[in-house]
Amino acid sequence: MIGIFGGRFDPVHRAHIEIAVAVADQLNLKEVLWVVSANAVHKPILASAAHRLEMVRLALAELQDPRMKLDDRELCAAERGEDNPSYKTLQSLKEERPNQKWVWILGEDQLQAFTSWQRWGWLIQNMALAACRRPGAAQTDVSQLIAAGSQVISINFKADPVSSSHVRERLARGLPVDELVPQSVARYLAAHDLYQTPTAARHPNSV
Repeated sequence: MIGIFGGRFDPVHRAHIEIAVAVADQLNLKEVLWVVSANAVHKPILASAAHRLEMVRLALAELQDPRMKLDDRELCAAERGEDNPSYKTLQSLKEERPNQKWVWILGEDQLQAFTSWQRWGWLIQNMALAACRRPGAAQTDVSQLIAAGSQVISINFKADPVSSSHVRERLARGLPVDELVPQSVARYLAAHDLYQTPTAARHPNSV
């Protein structure tokens, strides 16, 4: 089984890495594909696609976990002027590896919004969902997903309060983020002055 970890990664941080590793370990995944989103339907994107892709590349290089792979297909589709919702990502992966089983890695907020995804019914017929639920958080009712045929796998995930909005807020205030992101990402953020304006701290719901 191969994991798909889609997100804006705006920016990538330690909890993203913790989630990916936890799912890979608990489900014994051969690979986890980090699919960097070109566009976000529910939330704004602040850093450019090129910056976000490079930060994930740096984070995975620093992690040195051979299971973790960077996937830029959604960004490539955007460069061609194509729409690339999640179901198209899964379709293309299934065409490349027709005999493979897939699991999509989700945080609680993504799980809550899943039935708003394009062709979500088709998605759950063709992949499992790995839900990383933070202890103490309100649990999403997945009965509709299960009734529609979804396999929802709960992942044991140690609570980590860091979020992309928290990282951006600290950067906008001129505070260090070395403990929140990989060191290579911290250096990249500093070198490119990313998220240095107050606008970066105005979107508190990003993870």
